[in-house]
Amino acid sequence: MKRDKLITLIGFCLGLLILRMFMTHKVGFFFLTWNLFLAWLPYFFVKLFDQTNITWKKISLILCSILFLPNAPYIVTDLFHLKKELAAPIWLDTILILSFALAGLVFFILTIQELLVLIKRFRNTQRIHLFSKIALMLLSAYGVYLGRFLQFNSWDIISDPFHLAHDMARSVLHHDHFKETWGMTLTFAAFLFLIYELYEILIHQNKNTNEIS
Repeated sequence: MKRDKLITLIGFCLGLLILRMFMTHKVGFFFLTWNLFLAWLPYFFVKLFDQTNITWKKISLILCSILFLPNAPYIVTDLFHLKKELAAPIWLDTILILSFALAGLVFFILTIQELLVLIKRFRNTQRIHLFSKIALMLLSAYGVYLGRFLQFNSWDIISDPFHLAHDMARSVLHHDHFKETWGMTLTFAAFLFLIYELYEILIHQNKNTNEIS
């Protein structure tokens, strides 16, 4: 059932994109399909993980999932592309981007859920669970900052690691940059944390309802 609803959401996103293309005779915003693919990758990696017989190869899947995780909530920042002078009506572009952003957040929530289950297997304490959740939110939010404002990609950690490390250090330490860096990172992390907490509350209420019925 969860898979069917997710497929329906993705189909709705793609349908809106095709509708926009027919209305404007332009292929603008098709970059959202690539962004959604990147949003799906961390979930794909974590679902490949088999909890039996832990190996370095399987651990690398978890690291890849965490590395690509910021791509999932990144789509929220594509709202920056909203402009009145675009070819399509602004209401259509708003719903279009929000739909893709919602799909990205769903993949983010599902990935976080899987990662926390794996962490719980190794250290099942409430304190570790909360720390892991906050750490994942902060890393994801900072990754979004790196992508949106510093124009880095997830694979730059391999293709251009020295440039990435230099700009990361400057962003968090240099007095001309750290206010924006920390301000955006902490605010976006809080946003992601609240989104995930809301999801957990709804899931908990749904379980209670099912048990009562």
